[in-house]
Amino acid sequence: MPPEVPPFLIRAEGLSREFELPGGGIFSRKRRLEAVSEVSFSIGRQEVLGLVGESGSGKTTIGRMVMRLLPPTRGRILLDGVDLTSLSGRALRAQRRRFQMVFQDPYASLNPRMRVREIVEEPLVVHGIDPDAGSRRDRVARLLERVGLSSRDMERFPREFSGGGRQRIGIARAIACGPELLVADEPIASLDLSMGAQIINLFSSLVDSEAMSLLFISHDIPMVRYLSDRVAVLYRGKIVESGPAEAVLDDPQHPYTRLLAEGRLPESDGASSPGAEGEPSGLCAFLPRCDRALPECRLSPPPRLSRGEVREVLCHLPKGESSWSPVHLTTQGSPSHVPATPSR
Repeated sequence: MPPEVPPFLIRAEGLSREFELPGGGIFSRKRRLEAVSEVSFSIGRQEVLGLVGESGSGKTTIGRMVMRLLPPTRGRILLDGVDLTSLSGRALRAQRRRFQMVFQDPYASLNPRMRVREIVEEPLVVHGIDPDAGSRRDRVARLLERVGLSSRDMERFPREFSGGGRQRIGIARAIACGPELLVADEPIASLDLSMGAQIINLFSSLVDSEAMSLLFISHDIPMVRYLSDRVAVLYRGKIVESGPAEAVLDDPQHPYTRLLAEGRLPESDGASSPGAEGEPSGLCAFLPRCDRALPECRLSPPPRLSRGEVREVLCHLPKGESSWSPVHLTTQGSPSHVPATPSR
């Protein structure tokens, strides 16, 4: 019998990442910051997962761990059942063409000395795809047209394009190898509203036409709502709520999600970053900013609760509802259920 195909394309299990902080003398204990703590999620085939949260919440760190640009301190990442965190060298390179990234800054992510043709065809050369130079040129022309540029742009330099044009070049480079997963890290943060909307529409079109999955990292709630099938809300390195995009954003269960969806977060002064001053050790990280805290919030850590197999929340507040129940974790520290992939 053929091997069973996992019900997800990629799955993160118990991802954590610590960074060593500068300072301290030679005899003092080194200080460490846990930027991401026990994060688990899955992305189905041809599904868009929106990862949202304030600046400093750990979104980019998660994206870079998924891309294996940053090793996790703990946890693992499975791509079609293959543990990417156990791979290195040639074995990792063989898998890397299956997952690519679009970076936040379209100005810094492109080599200014390379022409557009060279930028887009570089992954084809690295992975040995289309060895014929003429065939590669035709392929680059098609890729540029697919992202809304022209084949006549091949011999131009990145400096000749606007921010939106450069981001389209970065997207063309990212999809050149036909990846199954695209990680987009704040891809519209530096663009104006009109251009950002065009890029979002492009992502939506690519997910359908190229049969890709997308991890869309952003703090732009309207764009996340429009593009995403499911949403995971990140606060101080932990996922505090997740589920179908409309359900989470229209009926938020966590106080932080509610304020985020309503666009009226209190001033944080960086309080969304892990390890910020005033964080109650072992208790809910949002407690100092929460306007709905219960007595038990000051006594015990928040439970992770689920409603069916599609909603999760890390909070005491929904505890009284009979429809919520504790999440049972696997030995790897991830939820025992896997959300169903939506049909498009």
